[in-house]
Amino acid sequence: MSSGRTNLVEGTRALTNRGFAVIDKIEAAGVILQHAYGDTTKTGYADIDSIRILDNGEVSALCEALRPRWDALSDEAREAALFKLGIVQEILTGYRDGHPALARPGEPRPPFGPSGASESQRCTAMAMELNLGAQLDRKPPRRIQDEDCSTAHYSPVTIRSWVRGFKERGLLALIDARSTRQSKSWELIDERYRQVATQIVNTLDGDRSTISNQEIDRRTRVRLKKNGIEDVQAPQRITSQFLAALKRERGATTRAQKSRKLRKVSGAKHYPAIRPGQVVAIDVTRADNLVYDTLTGRACSVEIITAIDVATRVVLALRVVPRSANGIEAGLLLYDICRPFSLLVEGTSISQWRWAGLPGQLDLRGVAVRVGKRLLAPDFSTLQGEHGVPSVLPDAIRCDHGSIFVSQHFRALLATLGIDLMLNRGGKANDNPHVERWHETIQRGLQQIPGYKGRNTSERGRLVSEEPLLIASQLRDHLRRFVALDYHRSAHEGLILPGEEEARMCPLEMWDAMTELTGRIDVPQQSDLIYQFLPVRWGTISHAGVEFKNLVYDSLRVFEPYRSVPVGQFRPEDRAAPFFYDPQDLSRIWFRDPATNRVEPIEWRGSERTVAPMTAAIVDAARRRIRHRGGNLILNGDSATRQILDELTQITEAPAKPKLRKKLIAARLRVEQAKADHAEAQQHQDQVKPPRSHPRRPSPAHDVWPELPEGA
Repeated sequence: MSSGRTNLVEGTRALTNRGFAVIDKIEAAGVILQHAYGDTTKTGYADIDSIRILDNGEVSALCEALRPRWDALSDEAREAALFKLGIVQEILTGYRDGHPALARPGEPRPPFGPSGASESQRCTAMAMELNLGAQLDRKPPRRIQDEDCSTAHYSPVTIRSWVRGFKERGLLALIDARSTRQSKSWELIDERYRQVATQIVNTLDGDRSTISNQEIDRRTRVRLKKNGIEDVQAPQRITSQFLAALKRERGATTRAQKSRKLRKVSGAKHYPAIRPGQVVAIDVTRADNLVYDTLTGRACSVEIITAIDVATRVVLALRVVPRSANGIEAGLLLYDICRPFSLLVEGTSISQWRWAGLPGQLDLRGVAVRVGKRLLAPDFSTLQGEHGVPSVLPDAIRCDHGSIFVSQHFRALLATLGIDLMLNRGGKANDNPHVERWHETIQRGLQQIPGYKGRNTSERGRLVSEEPLLIASQLRDHLRRFVALDYHRSAHEGLILPGEEEARMCPLEMWDAMTELTGRIDVPQQSDLIYQFLPVRWGTISHAGVEFKNLVYDSLRVFEPYRSVPVGQFRPEDRAAPFFYDPQDLSRIWFRDPATNRVEPIEWRGSERTVAPMTAAIVDAARRRIRHRGGNLILNGDSATRQILDELTQITEAPAKPKLRKKLIAARLRVEQAKADHAEAQQHQDQVKPPRSHPRRPSPAHDVWPELPEGA
């Protein structure tokens, strides 16, 4: 077979579209062909590609077209090919541009001119010049321009291969094949291998730990071998690229894999919430900051439970709770949703997130009364002044299937308030995207304070637990300030005003705009509102008090009129009375006095003799230890208080087991929060309903004996 070049020589035969012909004459404008029928035609050089020369009885190969391939090259590949072309033309003709008419000053240069040197000698000389950099005015390739001369080495063999390729295929032979190499197709891999590998990668849905590409390859080959398939063709490089592409499509981490899985079942449209309170989304997340526990002197983790209004993205409530949150704390978050709060900035001092409450009386003398709604939109010119956090009675609560949200207490509370419970589909966190996105936003606030440990171990510093940490209440106050002074005052990308898509709005501005049109439903603010969110226990008031879980509660001032009430006084079937019961703090219960309509705290008899946090979990742990030590019979009315006090003291002073230590840390945080909540409620109740004195029961042990006359 001859080369791909078409050499035109007078007298030679050629194959044309009309059959065989002889080249009669070669002129400047074209070629004159004499056909077998005796006629002659003139073919221009533009149509010369249709002529194929016969060499040794064989039709020579048609020269490859340059234009489509050349256009597909990058600028760097074209520059490199033209550089090689200049070298080859100077070796063959002595002229860099390949023609004497285009000679440049000094050309031809020995030994490249008509010096009589052989082609091999000229290639060797050119290689020496290239390696020494003596290229005259020749433009070097880009890699030499980029000062990568250390890797640019040209041997005479390389130069001769350029010349030989140019003679055979022209400029196309000088194009770097790597620049035109197409990516290998997955079809090179056995289809059975690809099917099994795809099945294995599809199992990575976020519920299973992710695996490496090497492990995917191993599992694929093992499964194929078990199925009796051992003749699999899977080239190493293309197979590695195929597995990497599968893994990249599925996600590199379990979090990314789960997100991609949920996209298949997630909605494509926003929920059409059109007014505040229509849907309130709540969720719990682990705080990415460590806090300091004053009981143990160690760093510990807490959780953040948040409520956010879907329509306006306003954060209505936020609490910092111990691990793990319970149904009571979820109910107290709902209590915060129903209460308006405010934060005051005066100079450099910032107050806490305070319940606005109800005033005891109003003095409107000298005050001009205006009719209208209160606006919450902030003054963006300054931080000074009051920053409000609105309240609302939700129509529905959106949450996941967490145990605290499906608990009996939380469901009963929602039913009492007439609030619908909208649960996510199982395992579909994307069903509650607004609060999930809030967990990303709150990172800005968490990173501003010490103790930040990152979202995962890859972001955690080695000295994070040795930094000066905040306590849980300080973390709560910081996050609430972040909400009021930063988040509520910043433009929210998720708030889009119909017709004005480019308008930027903060959450409070959207709240004002929506309430102006739709209004909202508020919960009537009462000083004893918190007790509507606590469970109720029924107990009989006796002369010794009332007993729950072997804990006796008594109050001489409150209980005196109700120690001997008749059956049916509080409920038809017995003499039991209703008490509000807070599992977060069992050192007291609360009783609504029918005479004053006040909710009064009733203390446990031993509350002043222990420093143990009195949560339900700690009291139950103490009672279990009593049973294990002496059985249930040893726990009676005479010894219960004394034994519980002893066990609580031991539990508090010697928390040897890590599990018990965690319970104590959580119990102390819950007791502190419970005392703060009830103290706030009692303070407002004292302003609205001042306490009234009750007649006290006489106590012979403390009464003063009257002075009797002598002899009496």
